[in-house]
Amino acid sequence: MYIVKIVTMKLIFFLTGFFTALTLSAQNMQLNDPVSARVFTTEKYSDIKGTPFLYDKWISGKAYISRGYYQDIELKLDLYSNTLYFNKDGEPYEFKDAVNRFVLMPVITDSSTYQYFKKGVSGPGLKPDQFVQVLAEGKLSLYKSDIKLLSEVNEINAGVVKSFSGTSRYFIMKDNTLTLIKLNKKEIFDLIKDKEDKIEAYVSQNNLSTKKEADLVRVLKYYNTL
Repeated sequence: MYIVKIVTMKLIFFLTGFFTALTLSAQNMQLNDPVSARVFTTEKYSDIKGTPFLYDKWISGKAYISRGYYQDIELKLDLYSNTLYFNKDGEPYEFKDAVNRFVLMPVITDSSTYQYFKKGVSGPGLKPDQFVQVLAEGKLSLYKSDIKLLSEVNEINAGVVKSFSGTSRYFIMKDNTLTLIKLNKKEIFDLIKDKEDKIEAYVSQNNLSTKKEADLVRVLKYYNTL
């Protein structure tokens, strides 16, 4: 009976490890070219000035779904509808499966140009199904939410004119609490009081400004190393 229990336990551990390995393998499995019948209709925004996209041009990238990932594809993000498209024969198509994160690679050979996006960050003013750009992650994480708004204006001899306008919002996650912030010193330093002296010295030594996105990213990445 004792021997049977030992064998059974070994079998359980083996199967657990086996299925865990399968799960991890599936999550990292490279998939073939995405297939979908849902094509973007250009007429959808034909009567609206401006663009709904983060970038009008196609950008090389990688897209992740629950079964694995697609690479060596071209992507375009519709900020107004929060929809990611892939390029198929010059036409924008939606993914058949839900994309949970993706990477834009403007210069494939230069990883410093990569932009990382994901879903699942939620809090006041931000829904979990919305794509956000990951600028820094750690003890203190910084996310950027680019959105497109639709406005209508009555113009003489033109009637109602619709147009897209863009805006960016920044969120900081600390201790599982998401806070909408502005790029100014007071709001940032209110969140890093525990390391304020070191951050002050780092900002001064490197001539950084928390009003600039790139500088703020450097500051928060440094904070996460302390």
